[in-house]
Amino acid sequence: MKYLEFKPIEPLSDYIQLIWILESENSEDYYPREKILPDGIVEVIFHYRDPFVTSLFDGSKSIQPLGFAISQMRKFIEIESNGQIGFISIRFYPWGAYHFFNEPIKNFLDGTISLDRIWPKDYQNIISQLPKINDNKKVELIQNYLLDKLSVYKKDSKVTDDTIKLIRNTKGLLSVEELSEKSGLSYKQLERRFLSTLGTTPKIFSRISRFLHLCHNLKEYKSTSLSKLTYELGYFDQSHFIKEFKEFTSITPKEFFEKHNISFADI
Repeated sequence: MKYLEFKPIEPLSDYIQLIWILESENSEDYYPREKILPDGIVEVIFHYRDPFVTSLFDGSKSIQPLGFAISQMRKFIEIESNGQIGFISIRFYPWGAYHFFNEPIKNFLDGTISLDRIWPKDYQNIISQLPKINDNKKVELIQNYLLDKLSVYKKDSKVTDDTIKLIRNTKGLLSVEELSEKSGLSYKQLERRFLSTLGTTPKIFSRISRFLHLCHNLKEYKSTSLSKLTYELGYFDQSHFIKEFKEFTSITPKEFFEKHNISFADI
């Protein structure tokens, strides 16, 4: 299996964390079933071979569109390959994606949306070119396409972006009152802005950010007692921590630490 990562060029690097390619190198290459946890981000995927199968937390399954965006999730999903793999993916920062289209992210929260809705028609030309060019040319093609979209759809919303970054950088531990004070907006104003840009509220995004802080510090926390972990992550008590953990993952913290087929993005 070929896996490649590319850092985006400026000014895309202000909005996009990573561009990556995954591709089968022979007929036996496949992607095993894997659980993807809530991650607070939007990704846009261009399949130029066989699309993956997505299984949602409610048990439903679907074949991914050739071109689609997946929103930040509040529940886990599972993915697996469905033939020969070949796609390029754009992983946005939490504050990044809505600067590239006008479709409200709340319209596809916890799910996917075809690029027919976001960028009607012209994205299909991108997909038709991808199989014919090498990896560097693929990335160049995608970045030029995204630069064009940014020039059309970029929003003037510095306060909102800065507040999303603040939640991310403080690991979701700030209170509603602190977020309002630091942003200079009432919580209702802040909530409206978050719903239009992230598709969810500051409170839910803070919960996801706190959860992801744990996920990305597994080695540090693995030997920590549950009571101490509950305190350090800002939960009221152990039952609250376990309940929220199971809501995001469908498993207990103990089961989570023992799993190996789980992935999450770095927001």
